[in-house]
Amino acid sequence: MATQKNLLVLFFAFLTISAFAQQKYEKWGEVSEEDLKMTVYPLDSSASAVILQDVGGINVEILNQNFQVVYKIHRRIKILDASAFDLGNLTFQYPSNQGSAKFLNLDVQMFLPTGKKQKVRSDNIYTEQISPKWTAKKIFVPNLQKGCIIEFRYEIQFSNIEVLPSWYFQYDLPVRWSEVTISHPYLLNYLSLTNIPRPFDVRETKDDRGYDDVLIYKLVRTRLGIGNLPAFKEEPYMTTLDDYRAHIQFYLKSIFDYDAEEDQTKSWSDLADKMEKNPYFGEKYKKEEKFNALWDAFSSTLAPGTPKEVLPELALRFVSKHIKWNGRYSAVIYKDLDEIFQEKTGSTAEINLALVALLQKAGLDALPMLLSTRSNGAPVPAYLFLEQFNSVAAFVRESDTTGILLDATDPYHALNEMQPQHYNGAGWLVDPKKPNWVNIAPPEYGQIWYGNLRLEENGDMEGKFSLAVSGPGASMWRVQLDQEGDDQKVLKKYFAANYPNASFDSIAFSDRDSCNKRLAVNFRCRIPNTAAIVNSYLYCKPVLGFIVEANPFKTLKREFPVSFTYPLRAQYVLILETPPGYTIEDQSEPFQVSLQNGGGKLSFRCGRTPDGKVQLSLKVNLTQLEFTPEEYASLRKFFELIAEKTQTQLVLVKKQAEK
Repeated sequence: MATQKNLLVLFFAFLTISAFAQQKYEKWGEVSEEDLKMTVYPLDSSASAVILQDVGGINVEILNQNFQVVYKIHRRIKILDASAFDLGNLTFQYPSNQGSAKFLNLDVQMFLPTGKKQKVRSDNIYTEQISPKWTAKKIFVPNLQKGCIIEFRYEIQFSNIEVLPSWYFQYDLPVRWSEVTISHPYLLNYLSLTNIPRPFDVRETKDDRGYDDVLIYKLVRTRLGIGNLPAFKEEPYMTTLDDYRAHIQFYLKSIFDYDAEEDQTKSWSDLADKMEKNPYFGEKYKKEEKFNALWDAFSSTLAPGTPKEVLPELALRFVSKHIKWNGRYSAVIYKDLDEIFQEKTGSTAEINLALVALLQKAGLDALPMLLSTRSNGAPVPAYLFLEQFNSVAAFVRESDTTGILLDATDPYHALNEMQPQHYNGAGWLVDPKKPNWVNIAPPEYGQIWYGNLRLEENGDMEGKFSLAVSGPGASMWRVQLDQEGDDQKVLKKYFAANYPNASFDSIAFSDRDSCNKRLAVNFRCRIPNTAAIVNSYLYCKPVLGFIVEANPFKTLKREFPVSFTYPLRAQYVLILETPPGYTIEDQSEPFQVSLQNGGGKLSFRCGRTPDGKVQLSLKVNLTQLEFTPEEYASLRKFFELIAEKTQTQLVLVKKQAEK
């Protein structure tokens, strides 16, 4: 924070003020006749609604010689179709864990196509506490109809100047015009991270002045505006919309301190030291009095002379058994670990810091690893700010950059396995001496399907089958088996989802309780109606289930990368005995295709064996996890071919009896 002497220095600063370019938006309550009459947005005729204008301000001010952030927004939305009526349910979130945060000057109104205004009354506005950190204002706009325009404005005031609110220029609706004005005193130096598809239509910076009672201070004001941005739609296999849609973020880099500039980012070592001393982080696992009960319970399960190399596994099983994950990702912890242990539930930070505490006290080089989840956005190792993290895992260090990853939020996680959201490139180790970034390689998702079945003349299949799943697939199966308590239901879900009348017996699992091993199951099955009977023909679909059954990539073009969570290795092998007197009418040639640079491979083979049976083999291997928009077309074709092979039809024809 700036001291009084910092602020007085600014009193003597002289300013040069230049006029901004002509505004491209209308003032509150002023709606053009053209917008009222609009029935179709010219740049996107399929749009059910359009954001006509989105105008905001992010202003750092000085009030009573303290800093204050004022975030303002004024948005106007045109409803073009009844399918967009849900836009009349508005939700505005603001931080509730900062005592100085205030939500102010909310105003919501609607314009009918005739131009008549209807103000939203206070009995349609609600306040809801949605988490310990966040409060929401919820507004219902009544009497919506096609052609209406919803207009709202509000502001939020808070005191945290380290991370300013991000401004998003792009949404899941087309945006005709978006602009934001950012202003802050000259003594604050902000780092801005910008992601936009093309240059701004308006980009202007000017000097200005601010006032705090009798104090006059110099500030810098920047206006950024861009128009005609298309709707940004979520598609399969992406991290988060916020990584790719047009936006700008701000992080405090330094504060001018009279005759020196104080760098707020300092170094990763300084940040790690700060985190270890933080009462909502480091003190929870560094001070033994905060987890005595937890340690006593864990240590009582250890045999004398337990080798250190097995402690990570034992601690992982103990914590995941006694503290259930509540589904929340967090990078801070407000309760002591003993209290969490007693309550038997916690967030990612609470659970995995309990792991760190136990392993450190047991003498291992265990550290917290701070993470940014996939939905939170990609981590930025080049910039020193803690606010990019929103979750925690545990790490037992074996060298500077290698070790064992631990995540006790799932009782079936193997060593080096975490929640899917945690696989987002890299994690940061909180250690003042060696605060390293560690690249995180997700484990391979593996499946092997092997069947030896007989196709009967009535179209039913019967025989033996086995499945083996490894990596994240194994833990997912184990969770399902635990939750369902019915092996047949789980088998139907994964193996014969399209055959509700399938039945199973002689089910035998291998390594069901060994979380670090693959999970295998053997069973007998009978699946009715797997083949259609037309005269002397049987039309049979031999692939009864597979990890990919339809192409997830529907659009012809993609503007942002594809990001898979895990590498994939899947294989389906079937030996099929056909009914007596039937033969395959057509046998397909062996097929094989690879993605560029060896990122993936598909192979398919189907034909007769020497003893007259049908043998089908389908193999898919995907090792590349990130694909650029330029690679999308080939990736889409690759998955189209996989889906095509899983839908392969065998055509069997009955031989005519010889006369």
